[in-house]
Amino acid sequence: MKNFKKVIVLIIVFTLCFGTLTGCGKKGDAPTNTGNEIGTDSNNKDTIQMDKEQVYRFSDKSDITGLNPMLNTTGPDNGTHDFIFETLVADVADENCNSIIKPAAAKDWTISEDGMVYTFNIRENALWNDGVPVTANDFLFTFRTMATPEIGSTNAWLFDGIILNFAEALYNDGTNPKYNKKPEDIGVKVIDEKTIEFTLTKPYGYFLDLLSGAKPIRQDKYEEYGSSYGSSIDKIVMNGPFIMESWDPNVQITFVKNEKYWNAENIKLQKVERKVIQDTATAAQALISGEIDVVDTNDPDWKKLISEDGRFETIVVPDNAPEFLGFNCKNKYFKNPKIRLAFSLAFDREKYLDDLREGQGEPLYSLMPGITNVGDELYSERTNGKNQVLKELMKQYPDPKALLIEGLIEEGFDPDPAKMDISYATRGTTEYSKKSAEWLLQQWKEKLGVEIKIDMIEWNVMWDRVDAGDYDICTAGWGPYYNDPNALLELYDPVNGYFNTAKSGWDGPDADRFVEILEKASNTPDNQERAELFVEAEKILVGTGVIAPTYSKSLTTFLAKYVKGYYVNPHSSLDYSLIYISGR
Repeated sequence: MKNFKKVIVLIIVFTLCFGTLTGCGKKGDAPTNTGNEIGTDSNNKDTIQMDKEQVYRFSDKSDITGLNPMLNTTGPDNGTHDFIFETLVADVADENCNSIIKPAAAKDWTISEDGMVYTFNIRENALWNDGVPVTANDFLFTFRTMATPEIGSTNAWLFDGIILNFAEALYNDGTNPKYNKKPEDIGVKVIDEKTIEFTLTKPYGYFLDLLSGAKPIRQDKYEEYGSSYGSSIDKIVMNGPFIMESWDPNVQITFVKNEKYWNAENIKLQKVERKVIQDTATAAQALISGEIDVVDTNDPDWKKLISEDGRFETIVVPDNAPEFLGFNCKNKYFKNPKIRLAFSLAFDREKYLDDLREGQGEPLYSLMPGITNVGDELYSERTNGKNQVLKELMKQYPDPKALLIEGLIEEGFDPDPAKMDISYATRGTTEYSKKSAEWLLQQWKEKLGVEIKIDMIEWNVMWDRVDAGDYDICTAGWGPYYNDPNALLELYDPVNGYFNTAKSGWDGPDADRFVEILEKASNTPDNQERAELFVEAEKILVGTGVIAPTYSKSLTTFLAKYVKGYYVNPHSSLDYSLIYISGR
């Protein structure tokens, strides 16, 4: 036990040095609650009052795209996978709302003195839901599969340049001598059946945070089911605290406690119901009627009604996920940075929040929400606000229409913006998606003289269109896997990022310079220097209109008072092992 504690302390100290653990008391990232204190009960089941029926119900606006963690990694997918798959460690909020890394499938781990070798010891009693032990080979197979180019793993880019030889295997198509490794060459090694070792290319303080993006798969079942793996409940194996009992697409997913889970005796919830409710008003009504236990809403009428009801706690949490617009840089218009930037500058972000979100949220003039850190200090404070590059550009180009016309002339088009042919793809078909699209189109019409067509597209279909580069302007957003600007900027690495050239259409000298800056930042231990480099990267990505940051949400959550052990942090997941029902 003594050695185990030493390992954990070392990890916490090491991680704090890189600024990835952020507590409720840190400026800018503290969730607040009104009414009774949340989660003051002990985690000891012998001393707390629990209802006989332990069922937690919540809703999401979108269904999942699938259960294959290699391919299905949208926000709804990731949230669902957190119930049924367990990685080596967990990034969760603790009882003090601090963001912590805690042991999960691995009971403990060690980090070498140079910070480049991580060794994880997997629990002896960790099992898959069919009773088969979880082994080091499961994680070896997972990472080798991610590094296999033919698989097309959507989260593989997270480990590019971080795990030794990972990029060299992932991008090995036989044409570039730089990428000449095979999946079995990556820096992941089985020491014995319950011990796995990772070798990194250099010290990365956020490596533990990244592991949540590598949900495990088991080789025998993955090979047995092939391309149908994860297409249904009977075509996966699960090792998380819950297993999926049923999946009624676009209606409900039901999870039940996994009795074979290593920590099953301390999981209080017996069942979790995830309902799909797209309309906010319908979700609010479901909360009041007791159909669900929690809801997010910024609608002032519903907030007033729910607050006055007296049965619910109010929790306000700033979000760490930016919303932004993506421009297809291969489009005949948007290949020109002046045209892209004109669209980015031609809408009022504060007015957007006032008109569509009741003022709840943060207008973004940088890709980074205000709660983003570099080390142990806020990014915006380290840079004295210089990261908000759009504010300076608004002063430089007070008339975005003139900038647009310049770009049209440069490309040889008619200078009349009304003659442009452009469509805008929504990320969903909800009433909010429709209203926000219409709002943007009205702004662009007033300020640019452009008539835009709205293309209402379901969430998963829109991402398929982005993957294929089949769009003009799209609605996008991203929840970072760790608290650092690099977590968002690296998305647009032209080769290795999620929004790579194939999806964004972005390449050329600016893109090359962007990569050079991020590489320099990754090799710099000085956090102040890193922050200044990130500003330079934003001046390229945001400053040339490759993307247009719009806002980050602040979430007003109403939670039924009978839900206990519910702790939140904007940089971490809920710890469902702490949640229970008392007094429904």
